[in-house]
Amino acid sequence: MIYFLDSTALVKRYVSEDGSDAVRKLTAHGEIAVARITEAECAAAICRAHRNNQLTAELRDDALDRLASDVPMLRVIEIRKAIMQSVRELVVRWPLRGYEAVQLACALRLKFEGGSVSLWCADGDLIKAARGEGLRATAV
Repeated sequence: MIYFLDSTALVKRYVSEDGSDAVRKLTAHGEIAVARITEAECAAAICRAHRNNQLTAELRDDALDRLASDVPMLRVIEIRKAIMQSVRELVVRWPLRGYEAVQLACALRLKFEGGSVSLWCADGDLIKAARGEGLRATAV
């Protein structure tokens, strides 16, 4: 099983919030895949948590360092033309924002390549769309 984490799920590894324990366990033992954009989205979320006084500057910097060192160990799905072409179809079928659709398209690419995929995220619309597209999906 490949666990595809969108940004709302992966950030829970670095910022303590509901679902963080489950994500930390999963990332310690499972094969994790992410879209290329996830690193940037997580970095932005970590910095937003600092600006919202959820993290000290020291914890922010530590989280950013851990994110940067973790990414090379993840299976990163590059956002290529074929993925972007499938986004249009996904947003016609589902009420997704742009990057949600990109995340879903990347998870579906993994499935298309023959993987057994479970998408993890904290976004209800994305969970519903993923299930509608035939993926296992877990809300965290």
